[in-house]
Amino acid sequence: MEDEAGDDPVSIFDEVWTFADRHYSFFREKGVDWDAIYDQYREKVRPDMGQVELFDLCAAMLYELRDGHVNLVSSFDRSRYWDWFLDSPENFYYSIVQRHYLQDRERYIGPLQFVKLERDVFYVYYGSFANAISESHLNSLINTLNASGGRPGLIIDVRNNGGGSPDNARDIAARFTRERRFAGTNYIKNGPGHEDFRAEEVYIRPHDGPRFDGKVVVLTNRRSYSATTYFAQYMKVLPNVTLVGDTTGGGGGIPAFRDLPNGWMLRLSSSRFLDPEGNSIESGVAPHVTRHLSSGSIEQGRDDIIEKALEILR
Repeated sequence: MEDEAGDDPVSIFDEVWTFADRHYSFFREKGVDWDAIYDQYREKVRPDMGQVELFDLCAAMLYELRDGHVNLVSSFDRSRYWDWFLDSPENFYYSIVQRHYLQDRERYIGPLQFVKLERDVFYVYYGSFANAISESHLNSLINTLNASGGRPGLIIDVRNNGGGSPDNARDIAARFTRERRFAGTNYIKNGPGHEDFRAEEVYIRPHDGPRFDGKVVVLTNRRSYSATTYFAQYMKVLPNVTLVGDTTGGGGGIPAFRDLPNGWMLRLSSSRFLDPEGNSIESGVAPHVTRHLSSGSIEQGRDDIIEKALEILR
């Protein structure tokens, strides 16, 4: 049993640093000397610090990790690192999708917005992997595609999808393959050392129910984060899938959580995922075809990334 930590500024700071030291997964990948970071910030801690000042100091230290999955949460603020998308093109405007492509013709299949764009081409928008998708939702989607006749193609738009459950991502991917596919290896922290991990190979296994083996195009941008990055990786290993848009935002580490003695909560990445070639997905999954929205198309109310997907599926 660990000794119960105190709630004074020194104890809280040390608890934040120590939990990150034992559980964070990307020190080596990001070239962060965590011991040096401790020396840099620890000397600024004072016993008489107020809560806001202490929070800001701990948040600044955590910012050194450059990780969108690292957050310190209090009753008055939530620390965050958003540089993974702030300097990138938006590449998605829902109003354009709604006005030019959906046009109030879509069906809602659970959290999915589904519409037939043109002959044999269907479009799905999934706004958040935090919104549960059930087997019946996916059965309805796949059965509609398979009953449409011809050789239908499907666009799955996960731009601006900030993530949620990787299980939803794997469940969807399982509907688009007839063979087991190796998607990569998950490395999960299992000890206090910076390189203490256990490896777990991840496969996309075909679902037993309805599946679709036609052409699929997945649309991504930099705000496709966390579970959406996993989804992009899962889909990328399927031969009938093409990724179009921008590299996803990353977020390749499943978070671990710690409740601190003063009521704050700490979240940080505690795993890492490598694709079949051994590349980390923490910085994002690159598309097969890179496309950005042009200012001219935006003014015309058109989406260059959807248009490229239509071109591929035609």
